[in-house]
Amino acid sequence: MPEITVIGAGVAGCSLSYLLDQEGFDVTIVEKDAVGGLLREIEFETGYHCDSAPHLLFFDEEEEAIVGDLFSEFTQLEPHEFYAATYPRGKLSDPHHYPVSKQNIDKWDDADAIREELAEAPGKTDAEYFEEYMKNQVGETLYNRYNKDYTEKHWGIDPKRITGDWFDFKISFPDEEQEFFGDGAYYPDDKYTDILQSMIADCDVVFDGVTGLETDGDRISAIETESGDRINSDLFVSTIDPSILVDTSESLNYRSMVILGAHIEASERLFPDHVDWGYFPNHYDFTRITDYKFIPQSTPDGEYILTTEFPSFIGDEVWSNSEEWYSEYLMDFLDEQGINATLLDAEVRRAPRAYPLPVTEEIDTFERINDRLSAYENMFNLGRVSTYEYIWIKDIVQQAYETRDDILEYVQQSTAD
Repeated sequence: MPEITVIGAGVAGCSLSYLLDQEGFDVTIVEKDAVGGLLREIEFETGYHCDSAPHLLFFDEEEEAIVGDLFSEFTQLEPHEFYAATYPRGKLSDPHHYPVSKQNIDKWDDADAIREELAEAPGKTDAEYFEEYMKNQVGETLYNRYNKDYTEKHWGIDPKRITGDWFDFKISFPDEEQEFFGDGAYYPDDKYTDILQSMIADCDVVFDGVTGLETDGDRISAIETESGDRINSDLFVSTIDPSILVDTSESLNYRSMVILGAHIEASERLFPDHVDWGYFPNHYDFTRITDYKFIPQSTPDGEYILTTEFPSFIGDEVWSNSEEWYSEYLMDFLDEQGINATLLDAEVRRAPRAYPLPVTEEIDTFERINDRLSAYENMFNLGRVSTYEYIWIKDIVQQAYETRDDILEYVQQSTAD
């Protein structure tokens, strides 16, 4: 079998590397940082852990069963009904349903006017841009109170510019409170990092950053690394930013995220008992707080494991703040909410390429760069960063299976030739 080099050891790189290893390929993985990528856990000195923001497994058990099948080879998957709340007034004492439901209308003094507005709204119709899509579905008032400011804070761009094909399957407007993922989701018994490490146990892992490609016509012969090494291979797979690999003056912008992991002792839980995380479409610098009670670990009564997410662009002031700043921001928020809390431990995790920006000019830039990378017949790519798509774990795993099949077909054709 040909030698394959996979760039990146996140869920995309590890899933595909495992599938290729099972087919008999000699797989080398090149990873700049650590195995796990965005799935790598935050570990506390107090002995507990949590995700770098919640990473849940949800999939259609008929059409997307391969997702559960893959993870079930390495861990037990436990079903869980995940619920969220949103706090448009910024008060933990005033939770509203998320996804925003029609029952939320009764939370407002102008409920009758909102219903009249909804009666005239077109409903769930196709639209090119996010703001138009949401206003068609929920009307101007609910959009402004729940969606507009949160969306702009999360993405750092005007919602009028946000485009994409993700609106239909990521946005809903149910009649009453609804599970976040509709039919429920799963969470693994084991840490994601341990699962991914198990996937690539039989692969060679090189810890180095990739800086470029060595090419010969329409083929790649080697990758160049930060340490000055060359790694030769027959086939290559990328899960990283394509602008790193091609010689171009253009670059891709991603929305970055600073995640504060905190182990606290508190006088009360932040959310209703059945709610796992909350959204804050208001003036706070963070967008979401998650309570990791769904992780299979036992914390003492009155202690909680949280993450608080601060979106930014690299270069923004919030990106470079100290761990103490983030910790104080959270504790000041809890104090403002009337929650008496003590910080037991904290850690900050920075994700420089958390979200591809769903705006036309960035997508066009990606397509120009990716066209150059796709010109090499022995290069394949997958994952959120490499394909510049706003996708979930289940989508990435399905991409891994599809990429494996593409590679097998390529090898078969090459052998026949």
